[in-house]
Amino acid sequence: MTVNGSQQQNGTIWQQRLAWCRALVVDWILISLFLLMVDFLVIAFSGRRGPTGLLVTPEEVLDLLHYGWLLTAALVLTLVWQASRKVLGPSPGQSMVLGEQEEKHVPWTRTLRGWFSVLLIELTIFTGWLITEVQLVTFLTQFNKASDIVRGLLNPSSSILHQGLVLLVQTVFLAFMATAFAIPVAFSLSFFAARNLTRRSRFSRFMYTLVRAGMNFTRAVEPLVWALIFISWVGIGPFAGVLALWVHSVAALIKLYSEQVENIDHGPMDAITATGASTLQVLRYGVVPQVIPPFLSFTIYRWDINVRMSTIIGFVGGGGIGYILKPRVDLGQWVEVGTLVLLIAATVWIMDILSARIRESIV
Repeated sequence: MTVNGSQQQNGTIWQQRLAWCRALVVDWILISLFLLMVDFLVIAFSGRRGPTGLLVTPEEVLDLLHYGWLLTAALVLTLVWQASRKVLGPSPGQSMVLGEQEEKHVPWTRTLRGWFSVLLIELTIFTGWLITEVQLVTFLTQFNKASDIVRGLLNPSSSILHQGLVLLVQTVFLAFMATAFAIPVAFSLSFFAARNLTRRSRFSRFMYTLVRAGMNFTRAVEPLVWALIFISWVGIGPFAGVLALWVHSVAALIKLYSEQVENIDHGPMDAITATGASTLQVLRYGVVPQVIPPFLSFTIYRWDINVRMSTIIGFVGGGGIGYILKPRVDLGQWVEVGTLVLLIAATVWIMDILSARIRESIV
């Protein structure tokens, strides 16, 4: 056997082991969630609830040993399932990661994986129902408490119309500037966040991990929080709102752009690479022409989103129509609130029609 053949065999073995580890982690997470939700339901129906009525008492929350045993039990069940897959059938992790399937013509009702999946879904819905304290009876029978608010919203007043229109224009341009500032940054970084373009060197893989981590962190923080940060930085006003939406738009556009780059046709790239072209030339002539139309569509869609998000940004002083909407909500001035809400709704409706037309013309 040659050296290259030995290296390929070792690489294949490591890939198989890595895939097995990923399947093990997936199974352990799913079984852990299953056991934790069962434990939650047992505690909830035994009457031992915490002060909020959501989970458990502080003493039980601090009982790490209890949850440690649950996680350990989940790991044991995971190992048993994977070791007995010939008898029990493939586990969810083996099916999702390794692609192992049941024998043909075997209904899901006769497989452990099928029953586990159904029970996990039912437990998730039931647990979510309890944790979110869903009260359908109250929702359906206590509408009279909100009738005054609805009447105010349906009877707008013209007293605040001029101020609302002025700030509505500011809202649209706030969203526009945030999107415009985000385009060049997101466009440049999206190529580093595409998996198919960053597998050739350690530097590119490092950049992929760095950009992806930064993108996920930025998207995890709500624009409202970014607005508070920038308000303390540059002061109250629309510029703080622009910066807040800009940061969040960069992360969102990087995700959309990079996923589109990952779905390109690799034929033009391979042909240009075969001519001895540099990396920048490959990107310029093999990648960019394929992604420009969807990039434009995603950008317009993001501007549409920013118009709606800028309203909430104004609640904390980020400028726009939300700046005058929040105090009127706090004071219960529902007639004026109704006017502002109708202005926002009309603007979003017009923006939706225009963006849809533009996207259709691009595609």
